[in-house]
Amino acid sequence: MKKILLVAGAALVLAGCGEKGDFEKAINAKISKSKVCYSLQDNNIVFNKGFPIRVNSGYRSAGYSASDEILKGLADQGLLDVSQQANGFSSVVVLEVTDKGQQVEFWDKKDGACVGHRVVAEITSWTEPSGGAGAKITQVTYTWKLNGVPGWVDKKAFSGVKGMAEPEEAKIVLVKTNNGWAAR
Repeated sequence: MKKILLVAGAALVLAGCGEKGDFEKAINAKISKSKVCYSLQDNNIVFNKGFPIRVNSGYRSAGYSASDEILKGLADQGLLDVSQQANGFSSVVVLEVTDKGQQVEFWDKKDGACVGHRVVAEITSWTEPSGGAGAKITQVTYTWKLNGVPGWVDKKAFSGVKGMAEPEEAKIVLVKTNNGWAAR
């Protein structure tokens, strides 16, 4: 009886690792490559107290983009003071590190201020793989969340960054190759 239960349990585990596991692997290969960051044109800067950085940015007080949400999180956590300064007919954003920000290494000279990278949280559905134009394809609906969130990040301050507090839904098309499924 124990052998039958063991075999049945192993079959269930292996069944869960089939297409769904292959889809997750293919999607993670695509989405986890890039970090989620607030970046400047030249990140090779040093934030020092008393030396503000002026940047041309689309930063607004409402309707934030993903990088604006990171900038807002840096300000909400008290690491940066963010303000706007008139510059002729437009304005520039002024970033100045705070005393608290001076104590935290939040800026990477290559990537800027990164708050993690995307990973699949759950595969929720997919279309039956079918042939088209000589390739087997499927559309997968999944949720993703941020992974590898640095220790200095206060998740409440960065709650506006997608994937920080709650998983986000997305869709992707996968193509069957000789090496398994791959994201387009």
